[in-house]
Parts: sequence; structure tokens; C-alpha cells
Amino acid sequence: MTRKPRRKRIVILGGGFGGVYAAIHLEKLMARETTAEICLVSRDNFFLFTPMLHEIAASDLEITNIVNPLRKLLRKVDVLVGDVNQVDLRNKRVLISRGYRKPLQKLDYDHLVIALGSTTNFYDLPGLAELAVPMKSLRDAIQLRGQILRYLEEANSEDDAAERQSSLTFVVAGGGFAGVETVASLNDFVREALRFYPNLCEDMLRVILVHSGPGILPELGESLGRYTAKVLCERGVEVRLNTRVKSVTEDKVLLTDGVSIPSRTLVWTAGTVPSPLISSLPCEKERGRLLVDQFLGVPEWPNVWAVGDCAFVPDIRNPGQSHPPTAQHAIREGKVVAQNIVAVILGRPLKLFSFRTIGLLASIGRRMGVA
Repeated sequence: MTRKPRRKRIVILGGGFGGVYAAIHLEKLMARETTAEICLVSRDNFFLFTPMLHEIAASDLEITNIVNPLRKLLRKVDVLVGDVNQVDLRNKRVLISRGYRKPLQKLDYDHLVIALGSTTNFYDLPGLAELAVPMKSLRDAIQLRGQILRYLEEANSEDDAAERQSSLTFVVAGGGFAGVETVASLNDFVREALRFYPNLCEDMLRVILVHSGPGILPELGESLGRYTAKVLCERGVEVRLNTRVKSVTEDKVLLTDGVSIPSRTLVWTAGTVPSPLISSLPCEKERGRLLVDQFLGVPEWPNVWAVGDCAFVPDIRNPGQSHPPTAQHAIREGKVVAQNIVAVILGRPLKLFSFRTIGLLASIGRRMGVA
């Protein structure tokens, strides 16, 4: 009696753009193959379209518009909801925690795709991790919306002018895409909501964007950055350039230029760092991210791949440079890594990763955008 060969297991760590699109394409490419199984490990049981988080915070979209259940999206993929505790590259094993007080689950693999993304970088600034609201998850967007409404309620019944001012001052740190889109949506949301609060008026409101550079949206160029700043200022947003957040307390934001802003709300979009798990891996890194080759493989570790924010992907068209960690790149990386995994399994040539940005777009409020 002959035993059937063991199916190869492809494990994908991360349910963001890179991980999910790798799973989608693997599912398609392996549809007629019975030699491999696909497993996706994600902290959430849904795929989140993060570029539209600011619209959830501003009540422009419903949650269901940017959320897609993973098990509905990936019919033939084994979805495991949990946290990745350890990656043992030498023994080709991943340890996962699933639920409260449950023992760690061991997951062996033949191919591993590391797509753990990034987390918010607070740079160890005093009070930031405890008091600032990031904009990375669905929980962050919901928290920000609830916080804004709570402070509007408190300000509406507040007699002390100083207390009312700190409740009605909203600061967003970071002049990139996330910061600009968040401050634009927040500004529209708060100003439109004021009509429901009889004791409040627009003159009491302050919405401030803080950016460390000389111009916002540097990815779009100086001209569009200036235009965006002009539009935001015309709509009541204060744009403060060439300064950073130094510290934050419960009722104050202190900037590096010495300015102290009375505010109870700071939205932090001014920095990310690869998942903490990446630093523990015995692999070569560049700027804290896993260095991969032109096929998206991790050097010296066969059948280990990396995509998305946690990967440093070399740009073969521009030697010495890397592809930016954006959603549109992660989507294409997911497709290529799926093709290369199947190529290894079936003994075919690997495909080089090469992609040019197809364009950048930022919404700046009231159905306006720049691109």
C-alpha cells in the first residue's frame, strides 16, 4: 500500500494587502492542484481597506464599506485568527496564540510568506503612546469619531472658556497622505456637526495640522502640496510647518518650536515601524525591514518570502533604491510572490518583481482631491 505524499503547506502571516492578495492569487493558481494547502494567519477575521479609515472616523462611510470577511473572500484558504508569537525559521515553524488562556498553536510550513505590515512609531515621545490616537486600525477610526463627539458634548455644556477651547481644538500630526486626509475629513465632520450644538460656533473651533517638513504631501510634489495647504487653510485648518510634536498631556500638545497648543485630541500619523516580530528574525534587514531579492525571497532562507510594509523590496529599474511601502505595491507583490511559490512547487522559472506607481491620490475634503 502506497502512502499519499504529504501536501505542502503555504503559511501567510498577515491579513493586510500583501498577505491577502498573496492568498487570493495562490487560491486561483492552485485551484486544480491538490499538492498544497494555504493557511492565512491574521489578527482580525476581516480584510480592512485602510486608505479609507479617515472616512469612517468622519462618518462619511459605514464600516461595512471598507471591511470584507476573510472567510468570505478566501473560500479555499484555511484562515486562522490569532497573533503570531514566534517565527522559527530554522525548524520551519510558527507559534500562534489564539484566544485567552489557550496554549500556543504550532504551525509547520513548507513555504512562508511574511506580510506582518507595520505598527505606529511613537518615537518614545512623552505621553504619545498613552494619549494620541493613531490611524492604523478600525478601532482607531471608531475611537477618534467617538472622542470627537464626546468632546463636542462636553464643550456644549462647559462654562469655562479654557476648558471649552481644549475640547474644541483638534491636532493632527503628520503631513503625508494619512495626516492630510484625516485632518480634511475631521475638519468637515466637526464643522458640519456644530449646527447640532446650540452653544457652540465655528469661531470656537481649531483644527491644526502639524508637519515636520517645509511642505505637506511631499510625495505629490511641491506645487500640489502648496495647493492642498491653501485649500485646507481656506476651510479653517491651521497648517504648521517645520515643527514636530515634542510631548503631549491630557490637555496640551507641545511642539518643538516652543508653541503649546491647548488640546485634548492628538491624531498621530507621523511615523510607522515594521512589526516588532521582524527585528527578532535572523535575516538581513534594511531600515528595519526584511531585505528580499528581486523575486521577493528572503536571502539564505529558501522558501521564505516577504511582502508589504515589512519588506525592503529592491527596485530593479533603479539600483540602490527600493519600492515604497504602499498598498498598490503590496497588492502587486502579493501576486508575484504567489506566482513564484507556485513556480517553485511546480519546478518553473521565477518571476522578477517590477512595478511602477500608477498614480497617487489624496482626498482633501468636501469631495475634493489632488493627484
